[in-house]
Amino acid sequence: MLADTDIQALDAGLESVARQSEQHHDNLRNLLQRFHLLLDDYNRLKSDYEEEKESREKYKKLARGQERNPFVLVLVDGDGCLFKEHLVKAGSDGGITAARLLSDSIKELIQDRLGSQADQCRIMVRIYSNVLGLSKSLARSGLLGYEARSLSPFAASFTRSQDLFDYVDAGDKKEGADYKIREMFRLFADNNQCKHVFFAGCHDAGYLSMLTPYRGKSDRITLIKAASFHAEYAKLDIPIRELPAVFATSTPGGNHIGNGNGNGNGLSLGPAFNNHNGQKSIPTAPSRQICKHFQKGICRFGNECMKVHIMPSQQLAQSKHNVPPPMYSPTKVRDEAYYFKSLPGTWGKYKDHIAVNSEEERIDSYCPFPSTDAWDSYNRRIKQQKLCNRQQLGGDCDNYACEFDHGPASEDCIHVMRYILRQHVCPRGGRCRSIKCYLGHICQKDGCRGLKPCKFGRHAHTINLKVAQWVLPIEQADNSEMADPSEQSDPSFEDNSTTTTDQPLSPSSLLDGILIT
Repeated sequence: MLADTDIQALDAGLESVARQSEQHHDNLRNLLQRFHLLLDDYNRLKSDYEEEKESREKYKKLARGQERNPFVLVLVDGDGCLFKEHLVKAGSDGGITAARLLSDSIKELIQDRLGSQADQCRIMVRIYSNVLGLSKSLARSGLLGYEARSLSPFAASFTRSQDLFDYVDAGDKKEGADYKIREMFRLFADNNQCKHVFFAGCHDAGYLSMLTPYRGKSDRITLIKAASFHAEYAKLDIPIRELPAVFATSTPGGNHIGNGNGNGNGLSLGPAFNNHNGQKSIPTAPSRQICKHFQKGICRFGNECMKVHIMPSQQLAQSKHNVPPPMYSPTKVRDEAYYFKSLPGTWGKYKDHIAVNSEEERIDSYCPFPSTDAWDSYNRRIKQQKLCNRQQLGGDCDNYACEFDHGPASEDCIHVMRYILRQHVCPRGGRCRSIKCYLGHICQKDGCRGLKPCKFGRHAHTINLKVAQWVLPIEQADNSEMADPSEQSDPSFEDNSTTTTDQPLSPSSLLDGILIT
């Protein structure tokens, strides 16, 4: 039998074991609780990490997406920023020409502003105006007819000539164009895909509140100055540029152009450009040097420029006591009407001869911009098979393996082909004497000054266009006799009545339809 002491010792030992077991159980339970808490924290952190990772990936995709399809936006208040008179007068054809000139001018500006990134940027143009009211005002100025909405053909042609160009009728309600322009500006001003905004509405002080938050942001916004310019915009520390080849820098008449709502969203035509007798005043000869950058539309100093801002076509009145040196008399820019009047036709007595001037430089025949129907006819034809340049324009193709179409082509197709190929410079230049040469020897673009993207040199824009003689081509050199233009008696030669447009267009998208073979 166990003694009482032994039993007490066993009881004490059992209690000790029970206490240790209970303590161990408590420790294990605490450990499990801490493990569950730790596991919950881990799961929560993991969930946060996954969400952050997903957000980061979405941001990367968004950022990559915003780098795709970069563009620049051109916002124009058409009620006050007017196109050149000859463009408006040309109607439908003028709209096409205006779009091309605006595109070329903006390309020059973004090249200076964005550098290498400019080649990747497309140009989006939005013009808002009250077409009905603007048509009436332009009609009173003598630029359009008095039929209702006479500006519509110009606006429609401008819109369809370029993919991202839109001339929008904002209606005749008060501040209709203002509202549209403000919303478009707010939408794209901070958009990463929109690399720059060109704003042409500085005639109206109402836009100052919209532009004030962007004061000094020359990397995002450029102001376009037209005929009327509010002085407050010069205080925004934003670059100011002019596009003299596109927008009117002076007002053509005495009418008020705008929406007629009295809110300043309009342009008063002519008070500064008419004298008290109602006659146009002639600018006097400048005492300072003329700004060549202004004439190209890329002067970066605006009103602060120390040189004189006048266009080459402006007539300078020479004073007896202040005759400007030759450098102050820039050469007049040649327009489409000048080429129509000066260049020979493609028919008549000397249609198989080559016209040359007194310096024996070749003068191309007049080649106007093809009509819309001609472009449509040409595009339908080349969708079937591209036409052979040598066969259609040169008269024969000696390539028996030629993959291009030698079949008969309509006059419209031939006209479009001739016009497109005339934009490519003949490597022989003015000394070329081949009647089969279908390339260009002079530039016939309306108002072109030889800047990019024109491929012709400066001389091709200033060459003497007076025909001194007609020479036989090298294909007939054996019987070469020079012909005197004064001997011509065929009246059809002088009847240069080919339907013309206001200005040639050179859409790069259409050049793919012709391959120089």
